[in-house]
Amino acid sequence: MKFKRIYIEITNQCNLICDFCATSNRPIRTMSVDEFIMICEQIRFFTDFIYLHVQGEPLLHPQLNEILQIAEKFSLNVQLVTNGTLLEKRIDHLLASPAIRQISVSLQSMQTIGYLEDSEKRFNLINQLVKLSKSDKIIQIRLWNYDEQLFTDGINQCLLFFGIRFEDLLIEKKRYSTNHKNIFFSLDRQFQWPSDPGWLSTVGRCQGTNSQLAILSDGTLVPCCLDHQGAIHLGNVFETPFASLIEGHRLLSIQTGFKQNKIVESFCQRCQYRHRFD
Repeated sequence: MKFKRIYIEITNQCNLICDFCATSNRPIRTMSVDEFIMICEQIRFFTDFIYLHVQGEPLLHPQLNEILQIAEKFSLNVQLVTNGTLLEKRIDHLLASPAIRQISVSLQSMQTIGYLEDSEKRFNLINQLVKLSKSDKIIQIRLWNYDEQLFTDGINQCLLFFGIRFEDLLIEKKRYSTNHKNIFFSLDRQFQWPSDPGWLSTVGRCQGTNSQLAILSDGTLVPCCLDHQGAIHLGNVFETPFASLIEGHRLLSIQTGFKQNKIVESFCQRCQYRHRFD
């Protein structure tokens, strides 16, 4: 069994509090280097791509450079999702890492704190993104709150630098090329985390457990990156080998259900994000 991607939450700590991010009651925890090595040793046969994210800000990890070196050692391609506010502090590590394939930067996060309205901070961000793109990293600039229509002057100035006008955003598509090689703009509607107590549907399919899995900072294996609380606990990779966990009854039941267009877990039944795959 090979997965398209496996999310690894190297820390669930974040330096921002954004209203669109789900609230977690899990204790703050940062994965140790030894724990990360243990995970990479187990999953390297099951995927080529790891995303250092579920919740939390991966650039906060105090040993990020070692984390990236370990990923390279195990031939794992890294995709980072970051709020972007710490790029300047981590730029040297990011530039030097051949393991990093893509960095996704959330303008939506910066928007919540008015980061881009500061012209100096905006210039520094743009400069860092261009530097990273020139080192053959793919840069995805995200604005995933299209419904809100919150295009501030700071965001508009940032987009204009990359050759994107407000008029371009009226075209119904999710991915836009920019005037810089390796830099793309991603526009999408804000999604709701699966927290609604009411049922949504028992019919449908999803990529969770089929093309992706996620490992929380305490080692808990879950079906996807939206299960930030570990609602669907599939075991713990620090206690049971990953190869055994993916043969577990609960995981296989979820997989079988999706193949039959059935949603067997109540958490998944309340999830609207899966409609993006329809």
